[in-house]
This record gives sequence, structure tokens and C-alpha cells, in this order.
Amino acid sequence: MYCRKSKLKLPMKSMLEEYKCGKVRLVTMLGDSDDSVLKTAQPSIKTGRKWKVAEAIDEAKECLKMKEVIGQTQTDRKGTGSSSVKWWSKTEGKEKRDLIIDEVRQREDLKESKRQSNNLNKVSGRIEILQSRDP
Repeated sequence: MYCRKSKLKLPMKSMLEEYKCGKVRLVTMLGDSDDSVLKTAQPSIKTGRKWKVAEAIDEAKECLKMKEVIGQTQTDRKGTGSSSVKWWSKTEGKEKRDLIIDEVRQREDLKESKRQSNNLNKVSGRIEILQSRDP
């Protein structure tokens, strides 16, 4: 579906998000492995200097634990009991990995929306300055 010659190209944002989620998936899978050799070896996963996979996993785990302390809140018009929530303390194995990966995705989406709103504010500020100059 995505290729270089096609009109439909994969955006850089989603490539970066998939890269990060893949690294998180790899580290959590190795850490949760039943094999004792893999658990004790703890291979180092190279990610670069701007983003560390261990820090991202720790932040996601802390955020999931905090969400459990806060409880289920109402975000839209739906009531609090309209959807089921998977809690950190009650999940194991693949479900925990999926929760961590989803949290990393949400954090990346939040960063992207912040960046877009900052760019929008800069552009709207420039437009206001230009409009104020016109007589």
C-alpha cells in the first residue's frame, strides 16, 4: 500500500511512532520472557540520543499506575460506565505489553498535537501582526 512511487506515502510521524513502539515492544517482550537467560542478559537496545526506550517504558508504566489511582473519568458525552478499562494491576503478559505500547502511542500523539498547536499559534500570531500593520 505504501511505497516510494505511489501517491499514498507513509508520513514521517507514523514511521517514527512505529519505530518507537517497535522498540518498546521488543524491550518489554524480552523483559517479560519466560526464558531465564533472556531475563538476566538484558540486551541493550540502541535508540539514539534524543529518545531512550527505557525512559519511555518507565514513564508509560508510571502513567498507567497513576491512571489506576485516579480511576475512570468521563472524557466525552459518554458516561463513566459506558466502556471497559483494563487496569495495570489486573493485567499480565501480552495485555501489559499492549497497555504500555498504547500509552507510548498516546504520548507521541500528544507531543505531535502540541507541536502542531505551537506552529498554529506562531502562524496566527504572524497573521495578526500583518493585519495590524494594514491601514
